Amino acid sequence: MHASDSGTDVGERGPRLQQLKELLRSELIAILDTIRGAKALVLDRDVSAALSAVVDFAALKEHGVEKMFLLETGAGDAPVQGVVYLVQPNVRKLRLVAEQVRAGSGREHSVQLVPRRTLLGERVLEEAGVLGDVTLGELRLDAVPLDDDVVSLEQPGMFAALYLDGDFSGIQSVARALMRLQGLWGFFPRIVGKGDYAQMLAHSLERMRAELGTGSAGDALALSSAFDAAVVVDRAADVATPLLTQLTYEGLVSEVFGIVGGAVAGGDAKGARVAASGDDAVYRAIRDVGFADVGALLGAMTRQLQTSYESRHQARTVQEIRSFVGRLGGLQAEHQALKAHVAVAEAVLRRTQSDDFGALLDIEQTLVAGADLDPEQRAYVDRVLALADSHAYVPGVDTERRDPPAPAAPNSLHKVLRILCLCALWRGPALKQKTYDAWYDEIVAAFGAHHTITLDNLARVGLLPPPSAARSQPGSAHANPRGFLRKALNLAVADDADDVAYAYAGYAPLSVRLLQVLTQDPAVHTPAASSRYAALLRPLADRLATQTQPATPQSVGGVRGGWAGWEDVLAEVPGATVDIMQTPAADAADARAQRLGVKAPATLVVFLGGCTSAEIAALRRLSQQHGHRYVVATTQILNGNSFLDPLIQHK
Repeated sequence: MHASDSGTDVGERGPRLQQLKELLRSELIAILDTIRGAKALVLDRDVSAALSAVVDFAALKEHGVEKMFLLETGAGDAPVQGVVYLVQPNVRKLRLVAEQVRAGSGREHSVQLVPRRTLLGERVLEEAGVLGDVTLGELRLDAVPLDDDVVSLEQPGMFAALYLDGDFSGIQSVARALMRLQGLWGFFPRIVGKGDYAQMLAHSLERMRAELGTGSAGDALALSSAFDAAVVVDRAADVATPLLTQLTYEGLVSEVFGIVGGAVAGGDAKGARVAASGDDAVYRAIRDVGFADVGALLGAMTRQLQTSYESRHQARTVQEIRSFVGRLGGLQAEHQALKAHVAVAEAVLRRTQSDDFGALLDIEQTLVAGADLDPEQRAYVDRVLALADSHAYVPGVDTERRDPPAPAAPNSLHKVLRILCLCALWRGPALKQKTYDAWYDEIVAAFGAHHTITLDNLARVGLLPPPSAARSQPGSAHANPRGFLRKALNLAVADDADDVAYAYAGYAPLSVRLLQVLTQDPAVHTPAASSRYAALLRPLADRLATQTQPATPQSVGGVRGGWAGWEDVLAEVPGATVDIMQTPAADAADARAQRLGVKAPATLVVFLGGCTSAEIAALRRLSQQHGHRYVVATTQILNGNSFLDPLIQHK
């Protein structure tokens, strides 16, 4: 099996996220063991994916769980002595729990609020008259390891909550989750970031650490030897990246099918589950590869598997035969996974070869390059608006796919809005007001008058700013800040083979470029830097032909010089600039002295408001190039559709 460019050779350095998974599993098992005998587990649908990432049913069964149900159905008449509810502290959901508790008298009931117990939750159960009949607690599924370099902070829709609803409670939840990580691996020596809510989070972490004091919490206050820093990226600092089409395998699967609970939404053509997580060896090898190279990689993996099957003919001794039989189960599982992903890749290929996909990608690349749309591209935008389909399947939002993906992407409202937002963001003051007004009228006519609220929401959060607002941005020294950032940070890359821009076919995510500023990566220091890592990342054909180790990485990686010298660039990126050195406690001074000058092997990159699969792939590429591990902690893994959906006014 060939590894992808996911930085697996540096994956052993730094924190073992398996420790976090083991901690969460032990907390869940402790809850289950409070109820004796057979029990049922009733899950909030919004909790089920996080739970499946932590524990499997076999482990639950060892601790008495006989049946699992979704909250909508409840345990019913299942022959169990107790019921454990894992549910978010939502009024509607808790009222449903109360109804089921009243109907299930004679059983022992445990209600665990996820990710934390709240006064609202207690009050709802008390008003329903069941608070005295249940054991009420909490299960802190607020930092869930999805992979050895990705942690989910379980806050979907956080961008809309912060910037549209003014709900800051998610910041507190994220701070608690990061404090848990600091409890395991020590506090971050440095917190840097960009964005107003990045600053709010940093101050929350400072306050929580101060509240810990000394004494029994001393270990939690030790300086981390695993992380050199936490880099916090407020999604508002880079709203354009999620709207673009992702061009890695995982990114395109998300764009075409959608990924739900670690699997391809809807499964294969027969409805069978197709894994989309790092637990699947085939998926792990291809997920971060640019889609143009996926076919060659799958072909090489298929030939390698065939060679492994053929090795049975060379087995002569009993020991050799036994060895092959021992590997047979794994070979058969790999064969099934390869077959499934070949079918998925074929469906994605049909989409990428369509005229619609080519036209959309051409528009995106034109806008990113700073050019205006030509008449043919403007005609495409008009055609998408004219053929709008309010009932189209929306990957990343709709969890149940009804039909196999069509070659051309349906003209859903989400697709239309992604195009218009990109035009408004990248063209800025160059966008004509009459064009903007015409789009507004066409969307309302095609999708309904209630979408005047949608358009207002998008304008309020800065995704669809009217040209008049783009011309008068406070604090900006440039007429078109995004155009300035494109040049200053080398966002548009002509030759992207060795650049993080490969994940978006020539566009380097601003979020990742900000990290590269902190790491002093040459990509943001010299415009002609596309070949700087040629010795590190050989062409795909060479990587498939040999299994030699990559060359020694450059002496970059980790947070080095901070933001100094980049003040003029940072002034054009929305939000506050954060750089806080966390002073270790007095009782940790000796540990600090011992570690002085020793570079920690990992950096935590926190996304407030979610990040895309392609951004994660870009960070894995950096891990490989820098010889330094970048661990992602994100409130949500999203695509452009799921990014926009909380901002859309649904009837």
